[in-house]
Amino acid sequence: MKTFVLAAICAVIIFSMPITVSAQSGVSPKKVLEALAGREFKHALDLAGKVDEPNYSDKSGVTLLMYAAETGAADVCRVLLERGADHSLRTANGTTALYLAAQNGHTGVVRTLLEKGADPDIRPDNGATPLIAASEYGHTDVAALLVEKGADASLQDNHGSTALILASQNGNEEIVRILLGKGIDPDIQDLNGSTALILAAQEGQTEIARMLLQSGADVNRQTLNGNSALILASLKGNMETVQMLLDSGAPVDTKTTTGATALFAAASRGHCQIVSFLLEKGADPMIRDTKDKTAYMYAKDYNVKSVLTSWSKK
Repeated sequence: MKTFVLAAICAVIIFSMPITVSAQSGVSPKKVLEALAGREFKHALDLAGKVDEPNYSDKSGVTLLMYAAETGAADVCRVLLERGADHSLRTANGTTALYLAAQNGHTGVVRTLLEKGADPDIRPDNGATPLIAASEYGHTDVAALLVEKGADASLQDNHGSTALILASQNGNEEIVRILLGKGIDPDIQDLNGSTALILAAQEGQTEIARMLLQSGADVNRQTLNGNSALILASLKGNMETVQMLLDSGAPVDTKTTTGATALFAAASRGHCQIVSFLLEKGADPMIRDTKDKTAYMYAKDYNVKSVLTSWSKK
């Protein structure tokens, strides 16, 4: 995860890990794993119906079902489940088969697991739900299916991120639309105080910012260090987002904990058009931050300095 931000657990299964199985009369789990590793899904399917231990797991707690889910082998998952594989089992770090399928965008596997009663909200040690994982990586069909099946979109991972926050930050518009359509609170804040709107503005996701504002997102929210959506959009140099936020009532002179405003942000990055626009909207060029500096003192661009000088004399 980019915020905060937020880091996801490693869910890629390493097929080369040593495996120890006892001699049995049927097919050993190792044979199924080898077939899955080679993407020989028809062969893996045949073997899954004969495997000695459908609930086999390695020393890390990774089960046959998890291996199949990670590779997207939906039919193999179905057979293993029919033979008694437990979808609720978790690895040493709490990962489930459903989480692996969701993170990797395997809609068919996700559907199979949910139909067999898998809990959509079981979380690994990083706190991320399958919906959060699908939203972060832009797996729209998986996210839609999880929401349809009752996944709780208000849950937060260990960094405080929600599915909406990550989808907004990463520019996954359709997932944002799906989540907002379910009435999700757009103003949930992560552990840094960031909301979906703040992170959309930070990443230049104008259309997503528009959707969030239309759904009632609060333009006044600030992060723990005082950054607002307007300040971050000004820093990014996104005129359309800056204008939209101001039209939605964002205070032009909101300050960070260091006393900086959107004008400081735009001036420091040489965004002359935004500097002029903020001034036209009432930004005060004489505001000083905690270092007793004005926006002019952070400007390096000649045109920005010229604009700030002319407005300072008014």
